[in-house]
Order: sequence, then C-alpha cells, then structure tokens
Amino acid sequence: MFLIKYITALIIATAISATVSAKVIHVEYYSNGNVKIEMIKLKKGIIQINQYYPDGRVFETGFSKNGLFQGQWTRYDKQGEVVATAFFKNNVKIGNWNHVTPYDQSVSKVSYRNGKAVSLKKYDTSGNLIASQERVP
Repeated sequence: MFLIKYITALIIATAISATVSAKVIHVEYYSNGNVKIEMIKLKKGIIQINQYYPDGRVFETGFSKNGLFQGQWTRYDKQGEVVATAFFKNNVKIGNWNHVTPYDQSVSKVSYRNGKAVSLKKYDTSGNLIASQERVP
C-alpha cells in the first residue's frame, strides 16, 4: 500500500513540475478570437505544438525540438476522434503511421523506415485486412 501511495505521489509531483516549467512562447488567433495555434516550451528544449479548429476544438498536437518534428503527432476530426497518428525523429518519418479514412472509417497503416514508406496495410472497420503492399528497398 505504501508503494502505491509513493508512486502516485511521485507521478503527481512530476506532472506538477512539468506544468510549472511549461511556458507558452507563441500564440496565433482566428478572427473569432479562438486560439489557432499555440507553442509551449517544455523542459529540455522540447516545444509542444497544439493546433485548433476555428471553433476551439483540438485539430492536431505534436512536438518539436531544435525546429524539427519529434515524437508522436496526433490529428483529430471535428468530433474529437483520432484520425491520424504519426511519428518523427529529427523531422524524419519513422515507425507506423495510422490514418482513418473519413468516408468509410477504414484504417491505413503505413510503416516508415529512415523516412521512406516500406509497407502499407489497409483494414476495414472490423479490423480485417483488405489491402497490403510491401516496398522493396
């Protein structure tokens, strides 16, 4: 029980310290006054970038370091559902990118290696594979 309380306290303290050290460094607004984009400086030179729809809902979130895309980027539709996830390392596409097709809700998974697409798999709404393509380097 002590260990659970200790871990919980540690997580809360970490979250508070990350929030305290964060600083908004850039904000742009739509003509209606809602935030269009905001950049928040986190520790170790990482910038969190949040983009919004004109009505104020989140459009996309991601990270940058030294002016280069880093880590996970997530895009949302107007209902707040995730429609794409992407990964970068020093502005280079890496890992698996997932995209939801709006008209049929199918999911495309593109795998990147060293910035190049090496495979594509498309799944229907039930998770069944409906298309697949591999790219030979």
